[in-house]
Formats: sequence, C-alpha cells, structure tokens
Amino acid sequence: MSKRFGVGLAVMAGAAVLTIGGCAASAESAQEGSVVPSDVLVAGERADKGRLKGADDAPVRIVEISDFQCPFCRQFHDETLAQIDSAYIQTGKVSYLWVSYANPGHSQAFASSEAAFCAGAVGKFWPMHGLLFERQEQWSGSADPYAAFVSYAEELNIDGESFGSCVRNSLLASLLLRDFTSVSRAGISSTPYFILADSVAIRGAAGFDAFKQAIDTLLVLKGGGSDDVQDQP
Repeated sequence: MSKRFGVGLAVMAGAAVLTIGGCAASAESAQEGSVVPSDVLVAGERADKGRLKGADDAPVRIVEISDFQCPFCRQFHDETLAQIDSAYIQTGKVSYLWVSYANPGHSQAFASSEAAFCAGAVGKFWPMHGLLFERQEQWSGSADPYAAFVSYAEELNIDGESFGSCVRNSLLASLLLRDFTSVSRAGISSTPYFILADSVAIRGAAGFDAFKQAIDTLLVLKGGGSDDVQDQP
C-alpha cells in the first residue's frame, strides 16, 4: 500500500507544513471564543492552525489529503484514524495535518470543507471533522446542507450566526483553493491519500497495520523509536 514518492509530492507536503508553521495565531487564541471571526485573515490563520493535530516537534508528520464526501475517507476515519491517534499522535510520535481536496465530482465536498475550516477558526476543526464523517449520509445527499452544518456547529457550542456567515460567504475559500491547487500540482487526484514524513505515500483507506509498519520504520530511521506499538483494538 505504501510507496516512495517523487519531488512533486514532497514539495506539496513541505508547503503545507510551512503554511502551518507560519500561522501567527496560537492554539490558545484559537480557543478564545465560539464566535467565528469576520476578519478573513484572522479566521484563516486560526483555521490553518486548527487542522494540525499533535506535537509540532513530533519526529514524523502525516499529511492526509481528504474529502468529507468521499466514502473511502469516511472508512479511514471510522476504522483507522482513532488507532493512529491513540498509538502515535497522543504519544508525541506523529503530528497530523489534514489537507482538503474537494473532488469536483462531489457536489458538497467544497461546502463541507468550508464547514470544517469555519469550525477550525474557533479551535473546533477536529470535532467538526468527526461529525461530518459520522453523519456523511445525512448531509451529502442534500441539495443544500447549510442548515445541517449550522446545527452541527451549534451542537459544538459554536455561534450559529457567525459560523453560518462564514460558510455562506465562503470566508475561507482561499484556504480550500490553496489546498486544491497544491494537491493538483502534486499530481494527486484521489482520496484519501497520505504523505508520511515527506517520503512515503499511502493511497486509499489503508488499515492500521499498513500505517504502523510505515510509521515504525520512519521512527527508527529518525531515531524516534517505535516502542513496539501493538495493534489497537
């Protein structure tokens, strides 16, 4: 399932890492309140920071290229992500970056990514990320999922009015377009797609074993050690 990749993907992954590192907003500022900022620069910086999970100095970084309307992305979320989180992210061995690739063939891919980023502007990207995948069947068949997204935001104690304005007015569209352009230029056209440590790619909804093998190998190469992590239940 895994393979080495060339310069194009490495550049794309590196660019995403640099973007996150350059954000002026701290994790604390992203948690200041539940009202989504109306200032596009402030909201964009917080959303950009909010999609990074784990320690900044983790020896291995995973970049996930994903689409909330993609059934295989949902499969990965349901079956594998929590195991990676428990074994590697929460233990400080892996940092995890989510990158949007809004597939033009999925009618609500762009809007759902906007919903996640707008939630990320108040430090709640990952809770919204979870709801969007868990309830994919609820909103993906809707001609206008706006009401559903606002209800999810309110469930997460995000101000519905400011969140709704963020989504309806495409406040963070530039962040999505930047992701889409970077992914496309890297020659990636399917989701989910994973880049590990700028050197290994895994395509598709691979199981935990595939990630464990790749991550443990990278940790050894980087001197981080694997501690013989066992498969998670």
